[in-house]
Amino acid sequence: MKRTKRVLGLALAAVMCVGLLAGCGGNPSSSDTADDASGTETSEKVLNIATIGETTTLSPLYMIADNRPTQKLLYEGLVKYVDGEIQPVLAEDWELSEDGTQLTFYLRQGVTFHDGEPFNAEAAIANIESWHINPSFASLPGVVNYTNIEAVDEYTIRLTYDTPYFAYINDFCWPDVCTMISPKLITQGDFQTVNGYAGTGPYIYDEYVAGQYTTFVRNENYWGEQPYYDKIVAKYIPDNASRVQALQTGEIDLIYGSAELSYEDYNQAIAIDGIEGKFAPSGSTVRNIILNFNGNLSDLSVRQALAYAIDKEAISEGLTYGYEPVADTIVPDGTPYSDICGTIDYTYNVDRANQLLDEAGWAMNESTGIREKDGTPLHVVFTCPTDDSTIGSIATLIQSQLAEVGIEVEIKSMEKMEWYASYMEPTGWDITAMTAGFFNYAMPQCWFSAMMAQMPEDVSIPLLDNSDEFISALSEFKTCNDDTRLRELFELLINTDLDQVLDVPLTHQMDMIVYNTDKIADYNFASDYAFLDVTQITPAE
Repeated sequence: MKRTKRVLGLALAAVMCVGLLAGCGGNPSSSDTADDASGTETSEKVLNIATIGETTTLSPLYMIADNRPTQKLLYEGLVKYVDGEIQPVLAEDWELSEDGTQLTFYLRQGVTFHDGEPFNAEAAIANIESWHINPSFASLPGVVNYTNIEAVDEYTIRLTYDTPYFAYINDFCWPDVCTMISPKLITQGDFQTVNGYAGTGPYIYDEYVAGQYTTFVRNENYWGEQPYYDKIVAKYIPDNASRVQALQTGEIDLIYGSAELSYEDYNQAIAIDGIEGKFAPSGSTVRNIILNFNGNLSDLSVRQALAYAIDKEAISEGLTYGYEPVADTIVPDGTPYSDICGTIDYTYNVDRANQLLDEAGWAMNESTGIREKDGTPLHVVFTCPTDDSTIGSIATLIQSQLAEVGIEVEIKSMEKMEWYASYMEPTGWDITAMTAGFFNYAMPQCWFSAMMAQMPEDVSIPLLDNSDEFISALSEFKTCNDDTRLRELFELLINTDLDQVLDVPLTHQMDMIVYNTDKIADYNFASDYAFLDVTQITPAE
């Protein structure tokens, strides 16, 4: 069979945290010159960037936003997603067998890891086997569902699956987790230990100074085009205001991404002389709230009333300065199936919300302003993690919006691990917030793949009106390779999800960059917008 580059997994192309120097004292010079061993001044091109977390978790084991400005300096995957198609990286080519059950990668030759280990079939298999046993990869059938992996030769690997699946190749596009590290750093059977930082990328992890900075130096043995900058200095600045001030003084050259920049930070930065900014062409994820059918939201009419009572435009304009467009579906714009938005239009409508609540028997207590039924107040608990200030602000605004129709909202902020544990319980919460954090090459299949295993929706799925059909579709699409049937399955899943108010999409979360024009002329957003790619920077002349 002729080797063929698969474009977005068959059907997907067509359809699928006070002071300025508090955390960064003792930083290396931001000068563009340095002395060589003989004492002669030499020109050195240095880029200074900000990070909100230290680089001690800069490993494919950790899917956290702290790593997104530096992830692509070190690591590369077999393939990548660019402008709607999957392109080669460490795999020069690939093919899926005619029956859809064998995925073969033809690996790039002459590539070495930063520690000198060769990249070959043995190294690739060691990486994939370590992903295979990691429960964090549960939503990636291409990684977890293979039944055999083998080296066909030194630079060819083959994965075999029991069933076909339209998006096996897409699962290898993740730039944070499905990336290759030196096999010397892998402890077989242990997916929780980070033994060091060595990938195949354009930069090498050089010096780490706790609480201050990490430097990355250019990989002179890089297999691809040599990057422009000799050194990248990632300065640890956890405070939002301090990051913007550091940009203003020239201590750093850019701030990147929604994890590092609030929209208020963005506006403050671009108001500074010599600082410019730009947004990614579209949102890469969707802000979303999830409802629990166990409790006061068991009645579909109440959930529908809640959906009608949320003013998404007020969230967009009031909390994101209008930068985040309103979302009508859980799938990011421009992604296959993003046109499926449910069969019910839940546009903001207070009158309709009040009508539904009246019809459901929830009467307004005029003295308290809270609706009651059989003496029980319409009280709901909204849980959210403390590490996302925007989510906290959204919860507060939704609290006030729902109060207008007599729904009392109690907000419970939790540390992230406590929050994770809480949403897997059927009681103790009614609403929670979770960004539909799967990127364009992974939606909607990874969102639904994770259901019935590790998602807040799991406690409510058995209570859907058509739960058996929904659960069956969750299973079937993972073994489907037919475009027409995939469309039918995702229409059922997305329409059921939205119509029965399992999820309420709010806005499309945007990624952005602000930069000092003395150093940077422009930035070209790649398709995985959440991750900084320094090769896409146009240096100032």
